[in-house]
Amino acid sequence: MPKLLVLYMSRKDEDDFLEYVRSLGNLLILPGTSPGSDFAPVDSLPEPSQDESTRRFWLQYTSSGIPLVTEQVPEKGLFVVDGFQSPVIEFWRSWMVSQVMLPGGIQTDMNYVDDERHDLAKKPAEFRNWFGSIDGWIRKNYTRLGIYIFLGPGARKFREEGGILQGR
Repeated sequence: MPKLLVLYMSRKDEDDFLEYVRSLGNLLILPGTSPGSDFAPVDSLPEPSQDESTRRFWLQYTSSGIPLVTEQVPEKGLFVVDGFQSPVIEFWRSWMVSQVMLPGGIQTDMNYVDDERHDLAKKPAEFRNWFGSIDGWIRKNYTRLGIYIFLGPGARKFREEGGILQGR
């Protein structure tokens, strides 16, 4: 069962979130797609826009002991990360259209298929603890809007100043 949190984040909220995740160590930020199977980490995120490549990224935990698994999408000529098999959190960014904020979020799977056993297995405890720490940080620092929907402090200010949260 995937773990999912829907997040409304201002750019400052996003910067604070990534600063926290970086502080945990063992992190690579990878683009959503790559022209080759070797995903080059990104140092900083571009301005989010309608182009999905500016909004969708992978947060890879590098000390889990399981490899990053990628696969080619021939019709697009690109490679993607297999989020189920890999020690990653999918991160998609909030972005603004006029005075409307569209939600972002994070999602991960806690299981993967163990090729040696040919069975479903839990991802390593280090990875599960890493995600748990991130989940806890969000729950402590953000306002809960729903079961799995959270509002960052900057996004809350945006809403208080008349901004609209799409889907709320």
